[in-house]
Amino acid sequence: NGYKVVNLGIKQPVEDIIAAFEKHRPDAIGLSGLLVKSTVVMKENLEWMAARGYRVPVITGGAALNRAYVENDLRASYRAGLSGRADCTVYYAGDAFEGLGLMEELCGQVPAEKRTLTTRAPRVARRKTAFEEMEAKLHAGEAYVPSKTPPAPRIPKPPFWGRRLVRAAELDLATIAQYINPNALFRGQWGFRQGQTLSKDEWQKLVDREAVPVLKRLIAETTAQGHLDPAVAYGYWPVASERNDLIIFDPVSGAETARLHLPRQTDDSHRHLCIADYFRARGAAAVGDEQSSIPAAAWANGARDVLACHVVTMGEAASRWTERLFAADNYQEYLYAHGFSVEMAEALAEYWHKRVRQQLGIAGEDSMDIAELFTQNYQGSRYSFGYPACPRLEDQLILQRLLGWEEIGIHLSEEHQLVPEQSTSAVIVHHPSAKYFNL
Repeated sequence: NGYKVVNLGIKQPVEDIIAAFEKHRPDAIGLSGLLVKSTVVMKENLEWMAARGYRVPVITGGAALNRAYVENDLRASYRAGLSGRADCTVYYAGDAFEGLGLMEELCGQVPAEKRTLTTRAPRVARRKTAFEEMEAKLHAGEAYVPSKTPPAPRIPKPPFWGRRLVRAAELDLATIAQYINPNALFRGQWGFRQGQTLSKDEWQKLVDREAVPVLKRLIAETTAQGHLDPAVAYGYWPVASERNDLIIFDPVSGAETARLHLPRQTDDSHRHLCIADYFRARGAAAVGDEQSSIPAAAWANGARDVLACHVVTMGEAASRWTERLFAADNYQEYLYAHGFSVEMAEALAEYWHKRVRQQLGIAGEDSMDIAELFTQNYQGSRYSFGYPACPRLEDQLILQRLLGWEEIGIHLSEEHQLVPEQSTSAVIVHHPSAKYFNL
């Protein structure tokens, strides 16, 4: 389409965005927000720019935003620093085509009398943003309403208590690759979508012809050249529930070491579920012989169950690999490598979750077909912070302390996002009724 795009990547601080603006002097800055907290970060960034007198047009989009919020709240925040100047404007692009249309108008490629996107009146009907909706749900979810979730029939015995590290030498990339979700990689990451023009068979032939050979090549190349450096930190802790809280006990001292405050469904159309419901209550009567396996000091303090946690990563090597491709303007290969490295992290999470189920002795319900594992055809569930059932990303701080993931090269950003990007963490619940749910 003739436009030069300077892609800064994800999780960029406003200072770096403005530094790139000063270097390249673009016609507009684009900001995209996927996570619910993106709305807050964008507002803060625009206020920072306004206070320093910037008035470059800003185009925003992404799942976290809606048009009314952009055209009212964000636009007001950006204009505040320039006494309401009309040329200090934020626009909303619902998709890539609207983004391109906005650029056409901003760059004078569309006659003034035919411009519709830059001249449309702000949408008056104020809708809550994804962040505001989530905050409202979290506030409502403070209430305790019993979900009547039955107790697990047995409490598994873990092979050890505390955490352990698994390094690359103990992990086989070809084995991990078997757990890649092909839909997530081919459709989501690489863009091989069926659309309305291809039949299912035609789409499969396209994937077999163009996508599968790339995947096989990348697996071979990463194995030979070390583009990925997989690692795992995982472990088991004695726990107990207390209303909406999950209490985590130190396996040695038995003292409470952390407490996850988890939201509960409040809509009467739901079952009032909360992740804490899947664990035995503090001090509850035993359902089997779990007292013999839970550390005595923790049992005396009320621990009655077991929680598994893990974090997996493809390491800084994955980020360096994709950055080299991007810097060399090898965008097609960058797209392949980036999507592959992200989905390899997800595959390692799926693979290690299976290992945890095996260690807990609950893998008997696992489907023999790996593809069916992607739809939770196994006992229990794996919940990651930032997703619907446990949306508070700041709870990552608790996992960070428990797992000590700095030793495998992981740290948290200011927004509590895992770095490197090719990493994912989770709490693992063994209860047979535990499945994904929305608040």
